[in-house]
Amino acid sequence: MQDSDSQDGDLSSVEGAAKSTLHHLHIYATKHNTHITLTKPDRGALISVSCGNIGFRKAGRGTYDAAYQLAAYVMSRIQDKGLLADIRQLQVVFRGFGPGRQAVTKAILGSEGRNIRDKIVMLSDATRLKFGGTRSPAPRRLG
Repeated sequence: MQDSDSQDGDLSSVEGAAKSTLHHLHIYATKHNTHITLTKPDRGALISVSCGNIGFRKAGRGTYDAAYQLAAYVMSRIQDKGLLADIRQLQVVFRGFGPGRQAVTKAILGSEGRNIRDKIVMLSDATRLKFGGTRSPAPRRLG
């Protein structure tokens, strides 16, 4: 009986250890902008930038190209700050359905993400979906 109890304790400690070393790369892609945040295992932000921070203004922030350049910029910042050595495991968390979602994926799979790609152990989606809720506003009718 004690052996199984001790095994359960060991198992939970392994899961806890794995979760405690997991860095997070949050990608929040809206129709108008893309935000990328790299966080420590305790959820403290290390790098937090959006398309506006790298020089895109107004409608330019919501484009695929802006999000791709943002992802490339974040990858280079991770390398420049020497954070690659600290990151053993990385969880990528997507939120939203903007053009930045696909752009960041392509950047990670491309040459920009070659150093960080092998550290990714989990992908998740934190997009908020509405179940019922309040009625949506009527779509605009122009013309």
